[in-house]
Amino acid sequence: MTNPPPHFTHRLAEFAAGLTHPGAALPPPVADLCRDMMLNAAAAALAGAAHPDGVALARFAREMGGNGRSTIIGMGQRTSPVYAALVNGTLVRLLDFDDNTADTGSHPTAAVLPAVMALGEMHGCGGAAVLSAFAAGCEIAARLAVAEATRGTAEAIGAAAASAMLLGLDADGIANAAGLAAGAANTGIGYRAAGAAALAAGQSAMRGVMAALLAAESIAGAPVDRSAAPEDALAGLGQSWRLTNPGVTIRLYPCHPASHSVIDAALGLTQLHRFAPADIASVHVGITAAGWEQLPNHLPADGWQARTSPGFIAAATLCHGQPLINFFSDAAVRDAGVRAIMERVSVAATLPPSPLSVHPAEVTVTINDGRVLRHRIDHPRGAPAMPPDADELEAKFLYCTRYILPADHIDEAISSFRDIAEIENVTGMVSVLGG
Repeated sequence: MTNPPPHFTHRLAEFAAGLTHPGAALPPPVADLCRDMMLNAAAAALAGAAHPDGVALARFAREMGGNGRSTIIGMGQRTSPVYAALVNGTLVRLLDFDDNTADTGSHPTAAVLPAVMALGEMHGCGGAAVLSAFAAGCEIAARLAVAEATRGTAEAIGAAAASAMLLGLDADGIANAAGLAAGAANTGIGYRAAGAAALAAGQSAMRGVMAALLAAESIAGAPVDRSAAPEDALAGLGQSWRLTNPGVTIRLYPCHPASHSVIDAALGLTQLHRFAPADIASVHVGITAAGWEQLPNHLPADGWQARTSPGFIAAATLCHGQPLINFFSDAAVRDAGVRAIMERVSVAATLPPSPLSVHPAEVTVTINDGRVLRHRIDHPRGAPAMPPDADELEAKFLYCTRYILPADHIDEAISSFRDIAEIENVTGMVSVLGG
């Protein structure tokens, strides 16, 4: 008689527990990528701290109380690790400026980083342990996002596994935490508003922390049957990493990643050819059918819809250059100059799918003098094939934090993420992000 196959939560837990053993080490490319993902998410959260929804959520956490041992990013306050995870996860996603997996578009960092920061700060964990927990949690979330049955709860399970690692739980404890988190379904219903979409990430982070803390108290969670996740989601776990292949997109623009090739194509045209917005007779944006499905808002009514509007994004880029956070405000959507160019923009799914590029785009600008200018981008900046370099990430961090952190704290934060594996206690590192 053969033994039944293990529950998939145990497979994930054994992988996570293996990274806590003495001598265990992340592959250097994974460790380097995770440092970038953490720095990038901290930047996105600090920018989100100025958003009204972020301020309101921090106020909610303050009113709920807590033991005040975990930092809320950019708010100058501490709360319980559960509420810190909730608020910080929401802040990371609030401006659509975080990272996402290249294949499924999931957002593991937004759930996992707030969880490991909250518990790492509370327990004074070492930076190497935090980095390993973050990598394991994001890898687990990225794998589970591939399977339809586990996609909605992938980030919560990843956050739970990472949290359990920092609490010192063994493989059985990690599996128990994953089982407790597995019911945290993320359905996507209600995502037509910035706050609702971002809050889902915060809730995944919060549920992950709660699940690990409850598992540490020996509260049992039902193991999730292996059949809930197809074998290809677990194949090679521990030997190969989905974080590096197919990879992660680290966004350099605060909008949907399917639009980033549109931005780079438009920027390329303005850099290669000298023309003013008044010189433009017409603009055509060619994208794939998959891009068309992910960019549905052709006449955006507000700043949130503008993030998935290829016509608006192309027009705004041609008018004002590289998109910044204020491009996607309600006021910016009503900008008369951008609206005038939008009237000359057509968008169509004219590009065939490409096995080499997730979201290619081609922008064609016809000038009043009859010139037809065309530029195609297959891999936008920030995509796995064109990862941002250190200078680009540090420039983004500076841009996002310039009104939140003093200059010396900005430099300290960047250095801390770059050298996180050498930090003996992350408490000071995390508290710097409080503002």
